[in-house]
Amino acid sequence: MKRKDRELLDDIFLQPWFLSRHTAFAIKRILPPEHRHRMRFYFDDYGCLKCGEKEVTYGSNALCKLCMQQVKLRMFFAIKRRWTAASPDNLPRTFKRMADAQRLLKDLIPQCGRRLKT
Repeated sequence: MKRKDRELLDDIFLQPWFLSRHTAFAIKRILPPEHRHRMRFYFDDYGCLKCGEKEVTYGSNALCKLCMQQVKLRMFFAIKRRWTAASPDNLPRTFKRMADAQRLLKDLIPQCGRRLKT
């Protein structure tokens, strides 16, 4: 994953709750450890904040890995919709690559009612 893509994902999903990396790290430096770890403590005691499962792998923000990935993906696409609605020129490289891949692979996906030949 390229640096710009990592930065975008970091901006989307960092503790404290969805702030930019710079701001999140500045806040983390001044918070006591018990405050920084409170979401993990919540997860350990009660399970995932979203699905409530307890015997699952921790992701972040008191969410299990699966729920964290789902929320992260939804946030990613919510941002994409707004950026592209404002101007197609705002489309970050990540989204351009994804759109190009979808366009190139489109003919490999069977259409509704049409079956693949074997």
